[in-house]
Amino acid sequence: MPRKRTASVSVSPQRCFVKELVGETPPSFQAMASLYRLASDLYGLRPWRVLDEGNLIVVRDSVSGELCYCSVMGALGEVLSMHAYIGADGLRQFRKMEAEEIADPGEFFATTHCVYVELVPRSELQRQDRELLVALGHPQGKGLASPIFRTMRPGFLPWFVTEDEARTLAECIRGVTVICAAVASQESMKFWERADTYPMTTRVEGPEPRYHIEMFQSILPPEPPVAPARVAEETLLTVRGQDYAVRGVMELDLTYSGAAIGKKGERNSCAAIAMAVDAESGMVLAPEVADSSIAAGDTVAKVFLKAIQASRTLPREVRVRSPKLKDCLTPLMKSLGVSVRVVAKLPASDDARSHLLGFFRGEFDRR
Repeated sequence: MPRKRTASVSVSPQRCFVKELVGETPPSFQAMASLYRLASDLYGLRPWRVLDEGNLIVVRDSVSGELCYCSVMGALGEVLSMHAYIGADGLRQFRKMEAEEIADPGEFFATTHCVYVELVPRSELQRQDRELLVALGHPQGKGLASPIFRTMRPGFLPWFVTEDEARTLAECIRGVTVICAAVASQESMKFWERADTYPMTTRVEGPEPRYHIEMFQSILPPEPPVAPARVAEETLLTVRGQDYAVRGVMELDLTYSGAAIGKKGERNSCAAIAMAVDAESGMVLAPEVADSSIAAGDTVAKVFLKAIQASRTLPREVRVRSPKLKDCLTPLMKSLGVSVRVVAKLPASDDARSHLLGFFRGEFDRR
């Protein structure tokens, strides 16, 4: 990152992103200035030249105590960034992405918890980023890349960091910088030889900032049990009180579009599209767009009940593609006498989903 600076604006804000983080603690200008300096130091090391995405670096959050798993991107030259995935869930999501179990951007946004810094072209900066960088004295020449600092929370699109998130991100950048410097200075260092074992940095108390490096074996605990889908009791009573015909197979599915839900200038959730589709006819019985921060099982259960009320028919069997979704729905289906099964493919749902996602991308009926 270039060191040459333009003149800073005369007045720096005490807090940044105040309007964008209503109800939360916005970061101080001092915190963002520190992040900027740390990002400059990190990118000066060209970390993508010595680290692959899978070379995780562990940093323990000094306040929450949670472990952050840091990954540097940039070896392919497409994206230059450092993501810190937070806690056991963050590591689990990273491993799923590494195994290509999460390939859809919408699902990535809906399920990931991390803080990150990314170097982007000026054309990709939001107004708030430009204002902050001017206040920090960042060069504004053509072709220069600029750092942005963001957080991703499960169910929400990337947004500006709060005070606590800025502190966590700063600690992670320091940790990554320490490991990058160690690897660059000692080519024989091999931190990632053992499976699930990563270097972890710990700051040593003293007048000068020093860090201790140790190897940390990370063993993921089992995923917590899935909570059953929540359904309003009055809705269940209404359904049970009807003499519905029982026939056919229904496919239930949930996908994430990445479309934003919320007002401009505030943290937006990404859209989740739930569908109930008749397996034989391909008819979409009850599509619904929901806030992806709502539990998937709750959203799909709501769509299922709307579908049987609209069609006045109970399916003999419900098919889903996810064991987790099956576990969520099993108590509900059992109470209605409907079997639920996990299958590899949902042909009717896949066809309906491609049309709905095309609609969200503005491509509906453009063939």
